[in-house]
Amino acid sequence: MARRGLSAILGLLILSMSLSGCIGRLGEGSESSPSGDGDSNDRLTYTEDGIFTCIDHDNLTRCWQTHVPEYLDESSPVPLVVDMHGYSSHSTEQRHMSSFDTLADEENFIVVYPDGDGEVDKLTGDTNQAWNAGWCCSHSVNEEIDDVGFIEKMIEIVIKKYNIDTNRIYASGWSNGCAMSQRLAMESSDIFAAVGCMSMYLLTEHTENYSPIPVMEVHGFLDQIVLYESTVMSVPWNKNMWKNPEAYETGAIENIFEWSELNNCTGGMETFATNPLYTIQGFSNCEADAQLRLMTIYAAQHNPYANNPIQDDLFVFQGTQGLVQSSEIVWEFISQFSKENSE
Repeated sequence: MARRGLSAILGLLILSMSLSGCIGRLGEGSESSPSGDGDSNDRLTYTEDGIFTCIDHDNLTRCWQTHVPEYLDESSPVPLVVDMHGYSSHSTEQRHMSSFDTLADEENFIVVYPDGDGEVDKLTGDTNQAWNAGWCCSHSVNEEIDDVGFIEKMIEIVIKKYNIDTNRIYASGWSNGCAMSQRLAMESSDIFAAVGCMSMYLLTEHTENYSPIPVMEVHGFLDQIVLYESTVMSVPWNKNMWKNPEAYETGAIENIFEWSELNNCTGGMETFATNPLYTIQGFSNCEADAQLRLMTIYAAQHNPYANNPIQDDLFVFQGTQGLVQSSEIVWEFISQFSKENSE
């Protein structure tokens, strides 16, 4: 336990050194691109500044990056993936780590990488960006940042700009971004066809309007930040976490069984793949074909992606070095589902 505690503290210190993304106010040189009519004109007004698209939402400027394959066939609707960074990370880091750009080029879909709201660390001066994903973590939760509303508005704009197949919109993300993906699965199940993410769990309350959708979570068995068996040691440190009994009761196995109840799955947990590197387990007999998967990578820690972070000296978050292509496995799972087929 002492080793895990030291690793978690080290992880927090290193995370806080991450580069920040686009969270500043809209600057000069941005081009306004309104779309729609009447009230929707104001709602869907956005600006483009370099690689970022930005909007004003809930008195904050919120931004994202977009990857469109060079040879995309614009005459046919294509899937959309929303890929979200972890705590104190940013869209550029996530774009590098997940390699969804490469997958998008190969499989013909569009990816957006939004940035969480940022708070300046008083000690380091760094901007710690985070998602309001439930009872954990940071200022985004304490200040009740409307991240669900931001993501939904972003998707509306992307649909206006590109020929998106609205039956095939998916969410993914890492750590705090994975918890945000699962919150979107819960609260925006009418929008997303499936969710597949890395290294975190469902941390939000269940909603009455949830309609079962497929969910996949990938977790390193040796995760030193969000423990495989419990979130009680998860960073960033949050005094409310210690008062929350769910922190002790939420782990990888508990998470998939929680989803199995939400998706009205029947039968026991099945094994879909097993080899020396990982196991994929889950449920296939669920309401509306809302299948579930838990991928356990035996030797992986908090970063189950193939890539290391941009800063190679961040040894705590080394990836699988290509031995496990987790993003490809997630895409293979989520891409088989469509809203059209579940209705």
